[in-house]
Amino acid sequence: MLAEFWVVVAGQVTPPLGANMKITTCTTYPDDVLESYRPPEGFNEWDLVVSGFWSASPYHSGHIAYFIANPEPGLWILDGVERHAELDGVTEEDVKEGYLNDDQIQAMWGMTLKEAQNWVYRRIVAICEDAPAEASIREMALVLYGAVQKESVKVVEESDVQGFLS
Repeated sequence: MLAEFWVVVAGQVTPPLGANMKITTCTTYPDDVLESYRPPEGFNEWDLVVSGFWSASPYHSGHIAYFIANPEPGLWILDGVERHAELDGVTEEDVKEGYLNDDQIQAMWGMTLKEAQNWVYRRIVAICEDAPAEASIREMALVLYGAVQKESVKVVEESDVQGFLS
């Protein structure tokens, strides 16, 4: 997407930030297309945009958190981080006693409870190149998450942690 980009999220409208901004999203397979933009190991300047539960159907849902970073001038990155939230609060006793539902059993498939509870899946889902220097983190969060909302079913419907857009 090139040129001016208006986004409406939760009733808020962001004005065009710049005619030269380039927004690229990657929300389907192959989902590693934008991974080359991931900052090097040890980079820890990510801010939470929104976190919570999404659902495309009773059989296709989960938990995702979106984090934003500005690793270099003019470049903004949105990272999608998924985890097995259905295992929150599950104990080893629950596993031994067979108190798990089908979603919990599937989330643990081939893993111990601890491994499954610590599992995360990260993918860069959107980038903005040539962003103006005066763009704020909130404006860029609106722009990038807005672009993801147009492309993905993984849109937070029920927020669980306070972020820039929750």
